[in-house]
Amino acid sequence: ENLKNLGRCVGGISFFSLALLSMKRIAPGHVGLIEDRTGNLRPYVYDDGQLVLAIPIWQRCINIRLIPVKKRFIKEYKTKDGKDVEVRLLCRLQPKVHWVPEIYLKFGKDYGRGFLEQEASIDIAEVVKKHTFEELVRGSEETVDAIAEEISLRICDACAFHKLKIAKEETAIVFLDPEGDE
Repeated sequence: ENLKNLGRCVGGISFFSLALLSMKRIAPGHVGLIEDRTGNLRPYVYDDGQLVLAIPIWQRCINIRLIPVKKRFIKEYKTKDGKDVEVRLLCRLQPKVHWVPEIYLKFGKDYGRGFLEQEASIDIAEVVKKHTFEELVRGSEETVDAIAEEISLRICDACAFHKLKIAKEETAIVFLDPEGDE
């Protein structure tokens, strides 16, 4: 009889522990996705504050931030004359809610960093290699602003394609000499 009671006790505690561990709350300002071990997502997007059931052994809850995130991106690129120029980009990105699963699959949880490294760096490299080092670093303010505006427009187009919102008016692009003192 004691063995039966011990089995019931262990089974009951295990069941209730699993039930408690399977309840996940979505953080405020985020939406939630449920991903299983194989990388497949449930076809639902969960709102902030919502309680979600996810089997802790096979599934995990992923919180994706909806509040606009400010990203700083610094990378060196080759110019038309073969010199290196450092490009510093500061922008504010936000995902469109209905497209969060697709954005997560393309760029990961840190969608801002993933987007800048995969998509924006291509656009920046294409524009930078059309101009010389002197135009980018020591050129007139109008020339540098026109080049920065071209990069900004390309990044806005890429954001629209990937269902991200970008605060165009807050986007800042600066060209610097990587060997120069700041």
